[in-house]
Amino acid sequence: STLRQCAPPWPLGTAAGASIPRPPSLRRNESLLDGSNSEYNSRLGRARAANSARRGVNDSSPSPKNGEIPYGRFSTGSPTSGSPTAAAFIGSPPAAATVLLPADEANTDARWAYSPAQQRLAVVDAKQLLMIIDHTGSLEYRVQLPPEGQTIFIGWEPGGSVLAAVQKLGGAFLWFPSKPENVQQWEGMQFSTKVLSGSLLKRNSHFNACFASWSSAGKLVLGLTDGNFALWDLASNQTFMSRKHFAGKHKGGITCGAWGPRGDTLALGSENQVKVSQPLQNASWDQTATKLHLPANADATGGFQQLLFSKSGQLLAAFAGSSVFRHLCLYAVIDQGKRGSELTPVGEAHPSPSVGSIQAAIWLEGDVMLVLTSNGFVRLMRWDRIEEAMTEELLRVCEAGVIGAVPLPSGHIAIARSVHVLVWDPVARAAAVVVDLAPMPRNVRLMAVEAAAQPDEPAVIVARSDGELSRVPLPRLPVVDTELVRVNPSGHGAASPAKPLSVGSPHVLLHVTPDEGALHRRLEPLHHAWSPEMQQLAIVNADSQLLVFSAEDGRCVLRNPLPQAPCTFLQWDPSTGKTVALTLRGRGVGIWTADTGADVKMWTGMQSSGAFLRLSADSSSFDPTSACWSRAGQLAVGMSDGSFAVWDSVSSQVSTSGRSGKHKAAITAGDWIDSLFAPALALASRDTIKVSKGFEAAGWEATAVKLKLGRGASGAGEGPVSPLSKLGSSSSGLMRKARADPEGLEFVQLKFSAGGKYLAALAFPSTAPAAAQVVLYEVQNSRETLVAVRDYTGSPEGDRPFSMSWVGEDRVLIVFSRSGTSGSVRALVPSGGGIEREPCWPIDGQSAPGPMVGAACTPAGLVAAVFDTGGGGVAMLLGAQLEALASFALAGVPRAMSLHAPTTHGAGAEGATLIVSFEEGGVQVWRL
Repeated sequence: STLRQCAPPWPLGTAAGASIPRPPSLRRNESLLDGSNSEYNSRLGRARAANSARRGVNDSSPSPKNGEIPYGRFSTGSPTSGSPTAAAFIGSPPAAATVLLPADEANTDARWAYSPAQQRLAVVDAKQLLMIIDHTGSLEYRVQLPPEGQTIFIGWEPGGSVLAAVQKLGGAFLWFPSKPENVQQWEGMQFSTKVLSGSLLKRNSHFNACFASWSSAGKLVLGLTDGNFALWDLASNQTFMSRKHFAGKHKGGITCGAWGPRGDTLALGSENQVKVSQPLQNASWDQTATKLHLPANADATGGFQQLLFSKSGQLLAAFAGSSVFRHLCLYAVIDQGKRGSELTPVGEAHPSPSVGSIQAAIWLEGDVMLVLTSNGFVRLMRWDRIEEAMTEELLRVCEAGVIGAVPLPSGHIAIARSVHVLVWDPVARAAAVVVDLAPMPRNVRLMAVEAAAQPDEPAVIVARSDGELSRVPLPRLPVVDTELVRVNPSGHGAASPAKPLSVGSPHVLLHVTPDEGALHRRLEPLHHAWSPEMQQLAIVNADSQLLVFSAEDGRCVLRNPLPQAPCTFLQWDPSTGKTVALTLRGRGVGIWTADTGADVKMWTGMQSSGAFLRLSADSSSFDPTSACWSRAGQLAVGMSDGSFAVWDSVSSQVSTSGRSGKHKAAITAGDWIDSLFAPALALASRDTIKVSKGFEAAGWEATAVKLKLGRGASGAGEGPVSPLSKLGSSSSGLMRKARADPEGLEFVQLKFSAGGKYLAALAFPSTAPAAAQVVLYEVQNSRETLVAVRDYTGSPEGDRPFSMSWVGEDRVLIVFSRSGTSGSVRALVPSGGGIEREPCWPIDGQSAPGPMVGAACTPAGLVAAVFDTGGGGVAMLLGAQLEALASFALAGVPRAMSLHAPTTHGAGAEGATLIVSFEEGGVQVWRL
């Protein structure tokens, strides 16, 4: 190993893609002696000179710049503001790494656990041989577990007094260092003792464990495949096992769990459930507190895989999925007294191509969550219980290739990459030291890292794909107080590490002419929808036909006649891009899937489950007025009578609105919170917004908000009235009891922010349709309250809002406004800051090229707007700060447009896609 110290620390908060300085090596034959800085630097210089002369190379350090301390030297001075100095070692550099388990094919699939208290490594290899190895790599004990079994867990009791090795169909095998010649087998409610040199341990076919975990209080829990669990208390030697009708039982096998910080609260998770107990007395489970559900398409998430309580036990981190598809959700654990605890989702983190996959998550003091990604980013997350707000900050700490990370007793974070272990200071936000790992053979990679540290001997265990396990000592560093970690909210555009937006030469990807079927008439308008995944364009034309064209060769792959009725919705499923849905007033919903090649299936009635049902009677009651897709593949359809239905494209099940979810007027707008952990649906009708708390198998569980807005403007000449002047600071006083106002607001669009913290509503007074306005609501109190925080009624030039889109997570709402002669774009920050500080387009002294026909933006901040220039059209592209990027002419007068962000794979990953339809008919697809 080679030890390197970073001084000055790596700069953070820089633009993505910026190179991270690599400090020179501080080699082990360079003595670190006690004494003053000058004495140390003098000896270090002589050692460098001797090494350089011996190797015949120049190993001089770079010259200091701007008063900085050169790499490889220590500083005892006070850190300067914003640039803390590197911490000095305590004592001498650590010894070289120790190989505890050599590379061997039998060790590649081994399970292992290290006990810092015992300084022993426990390993179960592929042949189910349990080995106890000391800190020098010497074998102390070994015992053969049932060779036909499969070990799913091996772990030490935190104090190191007991080792548990758990097999499927075998129970827990317990080894006590105080009695190394014996091993006990826990088979649920009984124990059996075997001497190591005696007969072979046997399996138990009635005790099928799939999860295990130790608590800090010495309790061992085993999760079983039938949804039950078993507990053993080391102190009292008592056992407990749940039964069929026990409240703690899960519907599926236990996949994960976590103990509270005091060891008296237990959370268990299965594929789509999380249950949390009240405080445990001995080993008894008092009451199940919480049950949460993931969407039905579990293949997209992999179910719950890991749970972690915060230091205070007031927050719970839940992970779903595995490998690069790992997702994180933070829940606030709210004590409900005798009713137990309630879990409320407060924040999420997801993998992305720019940030990378989630490699590690660590709770710091003060309930700060540190999430480390494979591309070298750290996301800090803090939940403010008083303000009910999540603060997040994204930092770049190292280059890509992160394998994992573990906390050290000093408060530092050890980050393992393929070539070294970096020790990071979360308070100073700087790298303290870097320890190079030994070169690995070809085709061998680093697999995992675990803490093996004591306060006076910091170290980590690193595992390689060839089965080798090594103990890598780390230098002793001064203790850092992680209570001092601060999370600074990222500003507009600061949260995304994406490169600045740039546009090359837009080109036409597909052009469908009126002669090919793209017909448009003013009373029978043309509708279009684009699938980035399938690279297909769907069109509902003036002749009431559904046509699908492929961008690969331009051919028409579907031409299907539809019932004669106005089309109100046409969109592809965002989860797969393979299913397109359309709604026809008074005639039902049409569904077509690209994989099947069959004709359009019409959905003309509702039932609680099963496939589509065609009503033989009059289907006028099935009159869809709005629809919206969720990211999980659920289609919500609002009806003219205030009811709604949800169709799950994965299970093909249909659920209908209950009494609480039904509106009194036609549903005119809706949107989903795109959460893998707590999806929710908001639907709006006249004066009313209802938000569900969550969905279980596509069912509506509870109405969270029924918002009654006050009287709107009495006439068009009075102009728009700000909803804030009527709502005050909260909508709770107007909920449920207010009567519907016939002259109130008509909602035409709802948009949840990506994190679900805000809901933007576009509405207009019933008596003044031209006086549209945007209201931003903050979703609070477990989605039971909407608080109006911002509103926007248009530009001073007379432009009125007509559409809106979110950029980033809960950060910026882009509002598009227009008039008969112009158009404008405004960025609204929900947290305020003054409208004069928010970007807008066009800026003073500029003007739009004509009336704005349509506009949209991608989550990364690319804005596209199309204008009628009088006999022609032009498209303009703007950046995240609404700066002009490019413009190009269109083939005619535009009628409508849509914008689609690049996909993560396939042809759609090449760039964003702009689709424009024209007044004279025809549709063009542009690749940006």
